Amino acid sequence: MDREGKIEAKRFDLDLSMKCGQIFGWHEEGGTYYSIIDSKAVALRQWRGQIFYEAAGSISPGRIRRYLGLDEDLGAILSAIRVDSFMRKVTKRVRNLRLFKQDPWSCLCAYIISANNRVDRIDAIYKRIACQLGESLRIGSKAIYSFPSPQRLLSCSESSVRACGAGFRAPYILEAARMVCEGRVDLAHLGTLPYVEARELLKTIPGVGDKVADCVLLFAYSKYEAFPVDVWIKRAVERVYFNSRSITKKGIREFGQAYFGRYAGYAQEYIYTYARLYGL
Repeated sequence: MDREGKIEAKRFDLDLSMKCGQIFGWHEEGGTYYSIIDSKAVALRQWRGQIFYEAAGSISPGRIRRYLGLDEDLGAILSAIRVDSFMRKVTKRVRNLRLFKQDPWSCLCAYIISANNRVDRIDAIYKRIACQLGESLRIGSKAIYSFPSPQRLLSCSESSVRACGAGFRAPYILEAARMVCEGRVDLAHLGTLPYVEARELLKTIPGVGDKVADCVLLFAYSKYEAFPVDVWIKRAVERVYFNSRSITKKGIREFGQAYFGRYAGYAQEYIYTYARLYGL
């Protein structure tokens, strides 16, 4: 039986947060977003400072609040990263974006897929893997597909994952599933580790480098000290803070972490979104 409810959502832009490149696999129709939270099909829409939700099964409003990052004090976070005139401009133009707290397994696979890829293609590949290899759930009359679990993926062939568009990333996804199933990477325990230790453990998975590890730690584990560096962030930080001088990705990451402090990851996502929407 479907459950319905609503949640107060002040200082939150659902549409911007869904489309800023942090998360994949959500389907949008007429302002309503459909996907999976805790193995349950969920529909979300925003209206006048409230999130209206429908879930196929029991899920608490508190769980949805936490998933959407509504349990965080956004005002305090933005005050902490609004450290100069550029960031004041960024946080004025990019308003009410919140970082979600994603499922670690699906987040890990999404960011393995992200290697040398565009946001729209990552989303399309993720959705094809879910549709063709995952489990079909329903909310009302609508079918929603969950991303396959590590155990389910291990029963799939590499060719079937490649056929979804994963290409050279397919063996990385399957090896990640194997490492999780064998206990070599414990995703439940990972979040309890210090940032550096968790990052190094993630990097033992083939296809997981610095940027992918930082994205997983930021978007699945809320380790806000993570500062993922892709071409957008590298270009933005070099132009704004280094007078367009070329800096290594490691140097950019270390600068971001030192300069923005405990909420460096929030600063990263706001800069990334600003650069994509408005340029520099």
